[in-house]
Amino acid sequence: MPLLILQGERDYQVTMEDFALWQEHLAGSEHVKCKSYPGLNHLFMEGEGPGRPEEYFARPGHISGEVVDDIAHWINSR
Repeated sequence: MPLLILQGERDYQVTMEDFALWQEHLAGSEHVKCKSYPGLNHLFMEGEGPGRPEEYFARPGHISGEVVDDIAHWINSR
């Protein structure tokens, strides 16, 4: 089954260590694509420094256009 795993590198809930485990355990699978995004948090919103809970409710934002494009491309390539 095709699988797309995306990770915001500023995500403090699901960390880059978690992402590395996915990559390690799914390495070599031709149906899996993994990609991380520097500067994005758990909601794929841009920010600076370490991710913080306040980002989710104190500052409105939108999912990164790059993430939207990558998801659309992945879906359309199926």
